[in-house]
Amino acid sequence: MSASYEWTEWHLTPAGWIRGSERTDFSKTTIKEPPTDRVLTVTYTDENSGYSAHQSHSEDWRSEDADSVAALLEQYGPAPAQL
Repeated sequence: MSASYEWTEWHLTPAGWIRGSERTDFSKTTIKEPPTDRVLTVTYTDENSGYSAHQSHSEDWRSEDADSVAALLEQYGPAPAQL
C-alpha cells in the first residue's frame, strides 16, 4: 500500500477559521497567502502508511496579541480537524 501525506493550513481571523495552503494526494500543492488579519496559523496533517494512520495539528504562527488569540479561540474553537 502506498503512503499518503496530506495537509491543510488553517488561519484564525476575526471572521473565523479560513482555509489556507494545502496539499492533497494526486493534486498539486495549492499555495495561498495568509490573511493579513490572522492571529493564529495551524497546520492539520493526515499521514497514512497503509499500516498506520496519524492525524495532528501543529501551530506554525501566533500573533503577539495574546488577548486577540484567546478571544477568537474562545469564539470559534480549535482549528478544524479536516483537510
